[in-house]
Amino acid sequence: MFGFGKKIEIKKLDINEAYRRFEKNPDKIVIICADEQKEFDALRIADSECLPLRLMDDMEEYYPEKDLTYYVYAINPAISERAYKKLYKQGYDVYDLGTFMAYNGVEEGLNATRKKRKKR
Repeated sequence: MFGFGKKIEIKKLDINEAYRRFEKNPDKIVIICADEQKEFDALRIADSECLPLRLMDDMEEYYPEKDLTYYVYAINPAISERAYKKLYKQGYDVYDLGTFMAYNGVEEGLNATRKKRKKR
């Protein structure tokens, strides 16, 4: 009636559990950071790749393999959710990992030696 699209049910996965799954099956899973390259270079999950949200409309150009599972995350959880929706609509098997700030595993980047965050 109003032209609103069908509501997408988002498949979420804890970012730490996702990395454990990736370590067990790195040939079947791709971890993508939806942040811009500058933020990705500063701090990221080990073995993750950068594809900014603004480029995800052309996902097939960068990642044509639809038989893989894609995990998306960002510093801002709203960005990772938007990335999830873009990839879902393109037919990818995708999970939203939410914010990088909840990650406790191996980090890379310029600030990787930072102190551990205090648990709240």
